[in-house]
Amino acid sequence: MTRAPGRPIRARRGGLAVLAVVLGMLVPLVQLGTASAAPPRPASIRVDAVLSAITAPDGTPASAVPSALVVAGQPFSIEVSFYDADGQPAAFSQDTTLAISTSAGSTNLPVPATGVAPGGATSATLSTTLAAPANQVSVTVSVPGLGGPRGVAPGTSTPAQRFDVLSSLRFEASAPETPFSAAVGGTDGCADATEAQPVCGIVTLPRGAVSSSVLLSTGLCDRAYARCGSSRGTVIQFLADLGGLYTPSAPAAVLVRCDKTLCGTGSIKKMGLSYSLLGNGALAAAPACPAKSTLGADQEACVDYVQSTRDNAGDTLLVLLLTRDARISVS
Repeated sequence: MTRAPGRPIRARRGGLAVLAVVLGMLVPLVQLGTASAAPPRPASIRVDAVLSAITAPDGTPASAVPSALVVAGQPFSIEVSFYDADGQPAAFSQDTTLAISTSAGSTNLPVPATGVAPGGATSATLSTTLAAPANQVSVTVSVPGLGGPRGVAPGTSTPAQRFDVLSSLRFEASAPETPFSAAVGGTDGCADATEAQPVCGIVTLPRGAVSSSVLLSTGLCDRAYARCGSSRGTVIQFLADLGGLYTPSAPAAVLVRCDKTLCGTGSIKKMGLSYSLLGNGALAAAPACPAKSTLGADQEACVDYVQSTRDNAGDTLLVLLLTRDARISVS
């Protein structure tokens, strides 16, 4: 009689012991079922975007905005992502050094020239600078020592992602129906051009701009993309929302001043200006205007040779008429 009450108690303990063993076996199974698989190892890199903290004034026509507003000596970012052999997102198992190179030339190397892909991340953002101006720059991101067919294929920016590295850039305040005038490049407000700085410009907007500011910049001259007569020149750019304030019979104007050491002293009508209304488009020669202060019906820009002149110092002053923002060079 004294043993009977104890038997059920031992049985219950045994049952609890068995239950504890079963639960101990289930826990790892549950953990295995909920754990996510690590991304596969990358086989290639893709350049997703080249970005700058600088943005064009609100309302600037989208086609006129460069892919990235990059200024010499100022940082810009490169966004990249990683993919496996099947084109699926991939990641390095640990922090991995990435190398940055550009088409800006062997004497204009990116600083820093490396960045880091965080371990386990399928994308990364790299920051670098280029010290000197350049045109139509492309970037390539690679993994040092992991090239070749069995390595990680580098990523290079697309033609649409190419960008110009500008010499200078600033913003000037503007408002609609408030006359605007500002110099671009040169010295002393472009009152004079010198052999050292032979090209500058003055942007004149008689009715101002709809945007609260106008972006003014200078860039590198070359004979192909910028269609400059000499690499000593300057590409002048202004970006703004002109909001229909200007018409062919009441246009905006850019006066381009060119030093005699660059533009000579011959006939003004033999001189020309090149322009582009596209943020990354190659410049093309501007036609002559049909009359003073007037664009032709089929013209988006023209050189007003009636108002163009040469001053007492021998500088050539060419006037470009237009109804919206542009990039301009002496051709």
